[in-house]
Amino acid sequence: MRTSFALASCVLSLCACVYVPVANERDSAEANCKTLTQSMSLNSVEMHSDMGWGCHNGGDCNAVLAAAIVVTAGSGLISGSIVLTGNTLHWLEYQGSCSDGFLNRSKQQFLDSLSKLKPAQAPQK
Repeated sequence: MRTSFALASCVLSLCACVYVPVANERDSAEANCKTLTQSMSLNSVEMHSDMGWGCHNGGDCNAVLAAAIVVTAGSGLISGSIVLTGNTLHWLEYQGSCSDGFLNRSKQQFLDSLSKLKPAQAPQK
C-alpha cells in the first residue's frame, strides 16, 4: 500500500497537467497580411490537488493514477490534433493569400515566365 501510494504520488506529480490549445498573438509578418486564422500552440495547465486527484481513506490509488494518465494523454492527443490542424490551415491561408507566401511567389514566377514567351508562329505553306 505504501509503495503504491508513493508511486501514485510520483507519477501524479509528473503528469498532473492537461494541455489546451491557445491562439498565438500575431507577429509583424502577419500584421501586413490579414488572415482569418491564427497560429496556435499548446499550453499546459496544472491540475491541483483540490480537483479530486488523490487517494483518500484507503481509496484505490491505481484508479486515480490511471485516470490522471488518461486525462493527460487524452488532452495532449486531442489538443495536439487541434493545434496541428489549425496551424496547417493557417499556413495554407498565409501561403495562398499573402504576397510573400510561397504560392503567390510561385504563381508570379509562372506568370512572368509566360509573359516572356513569344507566341508560336504558324507554319508557312
